[in-house]
Amino acid sequence: MDKLHAITLFCRAAEARSFAAAANDLNIAPSVLSKAIAALEAELHVTLFNRTTPRLALTEAGTSYYEGCREVLAGLEEAEALVRGNIATARGTLRLGIHPAFRVGLLQHLGRFLTLYPEVTVEAVITNAPVALLNDGLDLVLAVGRLEDSSFVGRRLGWAALITCASPAYLAARGRPEHPQDLAGHRAVIPGRRDEGSILRRWTFERGAEREEVDVPVAFVARDGIGIVDAAIGGAGVVRIFDPAAGPLIGAGALEIVLPDWDSGQMPVHAVLPGQRNVPAKVRAFLGFMEALMACAGDSPGNRAQTSKLP
Repeated sequence: MDKLHAITLFCRAAEARSFAAAANDLNIAPSVLSKAIAALEAELHVTLFNRTTPRLALTEAGTSYYEGCREVLAGLEEAEALVRGNIATARGTLRLGIHPAFRVGLLQHLGRFLTLYPEVTVEAVITNAPVALLNDGLDLVLAVGRLEDSSFVGRRLGWAALITCASPAYLAARGRPEHPQDLAGHRAVIPGRRDEGSILRRWTFERGAEREEVDVPVAFVARDGIGIVDAAIGGAGVVRIFDPAAGPLIGAGALEIVLPDWDSGQMPVHAVLPGQRNVPAKVRAFLGFMEALMACAGDSPGNRAQTSKLP
């Protein structure tokens, strides 16, 4: 058995979550891939995949083996890149996942990045789920919120504050809340993730030593946050959105701040990567671009680019 080849097939199947999809990507017959992985399991005396679930999933032993194999293959790729002299050059397709809050602000500046790095092509999807790194084969996810999956690497770029706001037309029709508890008599527009059952119905506000929590009446749920801003502009209700998205809309008069004396909180902004070694030049280039972009937007020096596990 060519063990290196078998490891390559195993890693591709783990990332694709499907023998058929992995075989198609590798342009080989599914039976060839299946036999190679079976031989690998026989040599290791472990089961690498749980084949009883609807979607191919790694066993506990398979997960541990995958993490080790991924490092081995990454090291080989780095060695090959060094030989070719390409490691310092940002080139190729950069596959990004972008949190909805950064959809407008980032994409409006993307032309500058493409001008700086003409050999890079960018593909983007709107998502806030780090698991998309594996499911969708992304190089990086620009995420907002705390990172709970320690298998990924998070580089903190700064913070995004939550802004409570509503459209002028909605406030004219329903009145302007003067206290957080007044929101119990309003409609709320909230985000909700497809991969989790809970949605953000309880809002917390702080003003000095005061703290208020209110369960808002939900009128509209935007899965993965897609469309939450459009619904709020259209008068669907009161919304809490991050300041990168809220700022331009408030400046244009499409939304107005509600409860300006109350703090709605803030969340960290992370660039989430699938691994800590051999970060491609195209990804490093984008990280530097995002750090500069957030700094120009007014991020405080103490919040900039703090890294977890990324050299």
